[in-house]
Amino acid sequence: MRKIHLIVLSTIVTLLFISVNIPVFAQSSVKIAVVDTEKVFQDSVWGKKAFEEIEKASAEWQQKGAQIEKDLTKLQEELTKQRTFLDNKEEEQKLQDQIDSKTQEGQNLVQQGNTVLRQKQQALMDPIVQEIKDLIKKIAIEEKYDLVLEKQLDIYKIVLYVNPELDITNHVTVMLDKSYKDKNPEKTKEPNKLDKTDKSKESVKSDSQKEPVKPVEKPKETEKKDTK
Repeated sequence: MRKIHLIVLSTIVTLLFISVNIPVFAQSSVKIAVVDTEKVFQDSVWGKKAFEEIEKASAEWQQKGAQIEKDLTKLQEELTKQRTFLDNKEEEQKLQDQIDSKTQEGQNLVQQGNTVLRQKQQALMDPIVQEIKDLIKKIAIEEKYDLVLEKQLDIYKIVLYVNPELDITNHVTVMLDKSYKDKNPEKTKEPNKLDKTDKSKESVKSDSQKEPVKPVEKPKETEKKDTK
């Protein structure tokens, strides 16, 4: 899962670095800010939900792949037994054909999974990347910054030191959370406290009306089947 995070985040940093252009004017002093877009993604509600969806989709494909691998292992074991203890060329060829077919199925699954996950990642990331770019521009204009740099550039030794006072990462994160809340009110709506209180009272009332719970009886022992 961490590998997915690193791939997604490196893509995000690249997209934002090549896309955010704030003009620099010839003047005696230039007002500069830096933003860690990777941290914005990791800390923001929108980014966290995107990661959760990507990881969930990835886990589903990995589960499918694990099942194919399990089936292949079983077929290989059967083929080994066939070659070791029996002399049935027809059955042996049949098992080999099944192994070849299952192997091809696994290769197709990998290709299909990579394509689907890449499309899903792009569909989830693109709106967030665009929103972060717009927010950075908005902050730059409102706060009169002449230049906004990606803080992750220190990894490539392009930026060696940044004054913490120039960091607008938290500002961008807060604005991104607000933007997500505005765009998705149904997903961020908090439950009504009054409703919760009423439901709690109803629950207490219903519990008091229930009959005493009977102790769970110990399950009867079953006869073991002969596995031979």
